[in-house]
Amino acid sequence: MADVDDRAGLAAGFNPKVAEALQQAARVEGHFPAFLGIVVERAEPGRITCSLTVRPEHITPVVGVVHGGVIAALVDHTLSIAVYPLVEPGKWVATVEFKLNYLGSVKEGVIRAVGSVERLGKRVAVVRVEVENAGATVALAQGTLYVRDPPGR
Repeated sequence: MADVDDRAGLAAGFNPKVAEALQQAARVEGHFPAFLGIVVERAEPGRITCSLTVRPEHITPVVGVVHGGVIAALVDHTLSIAVYPLVEPGKWVATVEFKLNYLGSVKEGVIRAVGSVERLGKRVAVVRVEVENAGATVALAQGTLYVRDPPGR
């Protein structure tokens, strides 16, 4: 895989079967995305949209807003699955790090995260995620992901 930092290059490497599999996998009971209620709404070359509907268990009891860890988990999930449809099937994408800025609080409704692949190399990808609720941006993130063969290979 060559370094890709343009939309045309991302489109050329996009695997719609992998994108569809990611949408289905998020619905599997017992897996972490389903536990949180994360849904993959849309997957297109270099861009993915994930959401979750706020549930009572997402709310902090003292402050009454969605716990930052719920938003961080949504961001982390969005970061990695933005890359999977762009890499060779069987590759493993793991978050190395991400920086998350909380810009507002969330009390109810749907939290939507849109991940955009900014750079895809042979071993490293950079993804930006914007998180919104009720039309307002509530968080921004950027992460670095490692693309490799699965552990044990």
